[in-house]
Amino acid sequence: MLKKLGLSALLLTVAATTGAQAHMIWLERDGAAARAYFGEWAEDLRETEDTHLKRIPTPQAVTRGGAAPVVTRAPDHFALAAVSAGDVRVRTGGVNDKSSYTLFQAKVGREDTVGLMALELVPQTAGGSVFTLLLNGQPLPKTQVTVFGPPKWSKELRSDDAGRVTIPTPWPGQYVVEASHVEKQDGALDGKPYNQIRHVATLTCTPAP
Repeated sequence: MLKKLGLSALLLTVAATTGAQAHMIWLERDGAAARAYFGEWAEDLRETEDTHLKRIPTPQAVTRGGAAPVVTRAPDHFALAAVSAGDVRVRTGGVNDKSSYTLFQAKVGREDTVGLMALELVPQTAGGSVFTLLLNGQPLPKTQVTVFGPPKWSKELRSDDAGRVTIPTPWPGQYVVEASHVEKQDGALDGKPYNQIRHVATLTCTPAP
């Protein structure tokens, strides 16, 4: 799948398949370092610089203020060193030939109860399992949220009328939660106009044993 695609064609393919088992960016953390992967978590697919990772612009770290962690490219991921305590966020994307801006947004951790990205799952209490899906700071109701977890288990949910959703974590280990939304909005990125933003957002968390 996804053979020999340029960025525009790759983003068109992502736009057509956004949802369960579609390409996304997710973050994993190991102490003071974090890594962002592009691929399909549920299928253990991590794209490399020899396949499609090279077509994804280097993400930017999203912080509340102060110096942002430097993001560097590696053969199969984007690396963030010396990340501070708390949640870590990155975003990247591009505009395809159909004037659609695909914006990947990823977060690891569930301590921060304030959202910083355009589309983000924000816990109602630090470390909690009840989240509000926010779009530009406002609750986004009736939107599909897909939970991936061990052992390669997945569950589709929908946010309620207030944008809330409870994330189940029935087994120990890492979970990746994905949400997507198409926002009708005109703009331009790097001189390329777009008429909509396709948000693809993930949350990575590991429940306490």
